[in-house]
Amino acid sequence: MGGGLVVKFLDILYEELRRRSDRSEAAKRFVDEHLDPLLKAADELVGKIVSLAGEDFKSLRGVDPNADRIDNHDLVGLVFLLAKFWANIEIFRREGLSVSIVKDSRGQRLQDFMNSIESRGVRIVDRISQRAVGELMLTDRKDGPLETRFFVDFVRSLESDPQARRWLFPVARSLSRTRHASERQRLLKYGIVIHAMIDSFDPQHQVTRRRPSYPNKLSNRAWRDLKYKVFGQYLTFVAEPEKFIGPPKRRGLIYLTE
Repeated sequence: MGGGLVVKFLDILYEELRRRSDRSEAAKRFVDEHLDPLLKAADELVGKIVSLAGEDFKSLRGVDPNADRIDNHDLVGLVFLLAKFWANIEIFRREGLSVSIVKDSRGQRLQDFMNSIESRGVRIVDRISQRAVGELMLTDRKDGPLETRFFVDFVRSLESDPQARRWLFPVARSLSRTRHASERQRLLKYGIVIHAMIDSFDPQHQVTRRRPSYPNKLSNRAWRDLKYKVFGQYLTFVAEPEKFIGPPKRRGLIYLTE
């Protein structure tokens, strides 16, 4: 009986180890398949934010997002890139329902980045609005993998579809208010978190571009939030956050971005 119990225990242990191995392998395959499109969408978005940050987002100011037609290409382009990034997050979320991505170390870190991106102190809009915009960007295909919409189709929807405008208007309104320091700082913080995500998963920049950061544009408060909350509490595995936020701000120094 003792020998039989040992054999039975070893069988159970072997099956459990095999199931864990299968789950880990499935998570690895899933991350391998979906990470590159997400990073490429993030890279386009960060590139746009870096470019606009260089001019303090002046080209976005004074645009009426409620107009029937928005001719400001910088604003429309930024809304499109945000929507495309959120759509890739939605694809990752939907297709990962049957996979425990945290079984892969990259999957766990990616989940931490997503949680940070959607947190109150970082996000551009609330989580429900972000998910709605992401869904709007997905093509309606019954067969085949989920894909994101092209730019012209997106603009057509933005200008003529009331349902699309309902969810996209708050995004465009927030971006058009960059004359306010708080709105600029929110967008700068958002870009830095995504920049850190790109460099964490593609440090050699095999699918993304190497881009500079903009620490001189951050206010003291934004720097502290990133240093002690975002990177200090939630993204502690980012080895060198100073690469993105720069050294501590000197006390008494007044920045134009505050």
